[in-house]
Amino acid sequence: MRNAKRRLGAGGLGLASLAVLMAGAPAMAEPKGTVTIAQALLRQMFDPTLTVAIPDFTNWDMMYDGLLNLGPQGKFPALAESWTVSADGKQIDIKLRRGVKFHNGDPFSAEDVKFTYDRILAPDNTHSYRQAFVELIERVDVVAADHVRLVLKGPWPAFFTSARYAMQGILPKAYYEKVGPRGFQQKPVGTGPFKLVESQAGEWNRFEANADYWAGSPKVKTVNVRLVKEPFTRFAMLERGEADIIVGLTGPLLERIRQNPKMRIASSKYSGTSAMHFGRKEFPEAKDRRVRLAVAHAMNLDEIGRTILGGVCERATSIFTPATFGHLEGLSLIPHDPAKAKALLAEAGIKPGHQVSFSLHTESFGSLPNGPQVLEAIAGNLEAVGLKLERRPLDTGAWMAMMRGGKQPGIVYGPSSLPDDGGETINGWFASWSVWSAGNVNVPEYDEIFRKQLQISDPEERKKVLQQFAKLEHERLEAVPLYWCSTPFAVGARVKRWEPGVSSGYHMNLVNLELAD
Repeated sequence: MRNAKRRLGAGGLGLASLAVLMAGAPAMAEPKGTVTIAQALLRQMFDPTLTVAIPDFTNWDMMYDGLLNLGPQGKFPALAESWTVSADGKQIDIKLRRGVKFHNGDPFSAEDVKFTYDRILAPDNTHSYRQAFVELIERVDVVAADHVRLVLKGPWPAFFTSARYAMQGILPKAYYEKVGPRGFQQKPVGTGPFKLVESQAGEWNRFEANADYWAGSPKVKTVNVRLVKEPFTRFAMLERGEADIIVGLTGPLLERIRQNPKMRIASSKYSGTSAMHFGRKEFPEAKDRRVRLAVAHAMNLDEIGRTILGGVCERATSIFTPATFGHLEGLSLIPHDPAKAKALLAEAGIKPGHQVSFSLHTESFGSLPNGPQVLEAIAGNLEAVGLKLERRPLDTGAWMAMMRGGKQPGIVYGPSSLPDDGGETINGWFASWSVWSAGNVNVPEYDEIFRKQLQISDPEERKKVLQQFAKLEHERLEAVPLYWCSTPFAVGARVKRWEPGVSSGYHMNLVNLELAD
């Protein structure tokens, strides 16, 4: 069988670049000092094989390594040093890094990779992205202690371009089998740069540096992550020195931070994208493109972007961001035109006062900072053109339960964090079998495009197929694009040096954070 090294296309670094991009030489100094992070969303699921949503990566980034990790310049080899892909794309041989140890001292090996992926493949597993693993992995073979082989049912070109797969956090087989799922949740163990040492449900997580980290010890000893829901409270903590980094910023606060010489903004560019989707069961009128186009014309996204979002997001022409594998340049924006929106609704037979249910997410994702205020402003725009909205406030857990249950409101805010691969976006939101669309999008061409790109191992050819979807969706407008957002972090004076991961608000890359003396 002829094997060839494959390269990541747009949205990821080439394999040759990956081979030399490492976190840096091991630090000589002992980690010291404490950093406090105040954020609006606190994740406390510590088992990476039970991933609920992309925000769980806030923990995975601290505690675990994947085969690849994500840093300021993109994806780079972590537990995988190199890999080869067979000519037919159905076998991936991965050479693993030697000398890596878990937090409890157990050595890392191919058995741990196999154990992790086998757990995700188990029939009772609830991992949110399990479907792709099941559909594409035939089995995982241990060839040697430092060599694991993925035997696939078909080519899996998104394995390395999407963060959901090769960046899956790896578990310690022996320890996990000893303590079981419940014991592991209480005292998790990974290979990552930080260890979880304490947590308080719904309040905070505390991490300490892994001084023996294979890529070099973090420079800071302790990281406290605190749940602080109110943005002005987070800002006040930063002003008083009670927090060193705050997450989830509003437009007015961003401006105050920019004007304060003791603070600065650090951003993860193109960390998310978002769109308004339509629940055709509750809002059957949305099957008419004129209705969807009316919603697009009604929203004053430029004004919302300037005021509420403070300029950290730009108008989206597509659900694919410029950093997404498959992005298509040159698509046009839909202008704010309330008169046109009213005319389109009238043409579609919708009279003023027509009632539509509307999801009002009560928490912010990295894909839409200050989401609740943005959505309330959008709701006002829609009411201004004659729709009467039944607002449904939902936190993240309730939103996900609703979506999985196929009970979407008529107009649904859909965030997409870590949007690095167009095929994954199609699978998540636009395929007829998608969990999130729940059958609301039923376009045979979209299903065909998704299946076709799965069979293409050449990155440039695969990109062209994904761009066909971007062009077709721009014409059909099954969902209305909102923003391409960067995740802003406000950083206090104690932080001397820090750069978050690119294209993800949940990969904070604290291993490179350095405090001022």
